[in-house]
Amino acid sequence: MSDEPPPLQPAPKKRCTVYIDAFNWYYGIFVHHPEWKWLNIQSFFEYLRLDEEVTWIGFFSAIVEPQRHQSTKRDRQKRYLQALKAQPKIEIVLGKYQERTVTCRALDCSRRLTYQVGEEKKTDVNIAVRLMDDAIRQRTDSMVVVSADSDLEPAIAWVRTNYPHIKVTVYVPALPDDLAQRRNDNYQRMKVTCRVLPIDSMSRHLLPSLVTLPDGSTVERPS
Repeated sequence: MSDEPPPLQPAPKKRCTVYIDAFNWYYGIFVHHPEWKWLNIQSFFEYLRLDEEVTWIGFFSAIVEPQRHQSTKRDRQKRYLQALKAQPKIEIVLGKYQERTVTCRALDCSRRLTYQVGEEKKTDVNIAVRLMDDAIRQRTDSMVVVSADSDLEPAIAWVRTNYPHIKVTVYVPALPDDLAQRRNDNYQRMKVTCRVLPIDSMSRHLLPSLVTLPDGSTVERPS
């Protein structure tokens, strides 16, 4: 019988949950890089958080309204959401997309013309509720929030105050050149790590052109 001690087992990785403000990161990154729109979010965040175990990724979004000028956009969006659902760690959390009438207030707009602006509703509240629920139910050791929206600050501050052992990281979805405009000193005061989302590896984490869904059907990447 050997007197050698058994080999040490590596410490288990900390559990990590990810919360993505989908419209926020779409307009921060993907309108500038449409070639990355078919992103495998699960693979991408597992790569970013190699020292942690990503256990859940929430993709908080809303389906755009089926207006004529948005029909192709809606189709592409629904295809992508279908493809994401095939990834076992991703959950799609939908809010509501609605239009609001806006009146032109420009000085040279004498006729006060009105026009429609689309707005996403419920996303901030859905993310905030899930952050607090995950903390209370002890589902995670590390939270990663992908958003530049300051409306999430109260929920993040609540987590930091009541569950200080939970590590919180905020990734700002923006191009590197926009970082100076996206500073958030409030997070520093909360002792929350806040930095621009690393995007250098995105092109290496795309879904295949044809994604097989759990029911055996397939969804094809839009052209």
